[in-house]
Amino acid sequence: MVKFLLKIIAALVGLPLTLGGFGGFWYGLYLIFGEQKIEGILVVIGSILALFVGTLLGLFARGDFDE
Repeated sequence: MVKFLLKIIAALVGLPLTLGGFGGFWYGLYLIFGEQKIEGILVVIGSILALFVGTLLGLFARGDFDE
């Protein structure tokens, strides 16, 4: 029962992280090609980290780490 609730929480947290990481990556590229190079690089790094964490949470919610 606890694992089921953790999977629901992981799905609810992982989806916004993945979608925000995808959008943030493109926004960071927009900033890099604009005038704000350092801020854009930081946004791209943060969005890649958000994509990574969101993907891991999605894999857990889907059951890829189950025995």
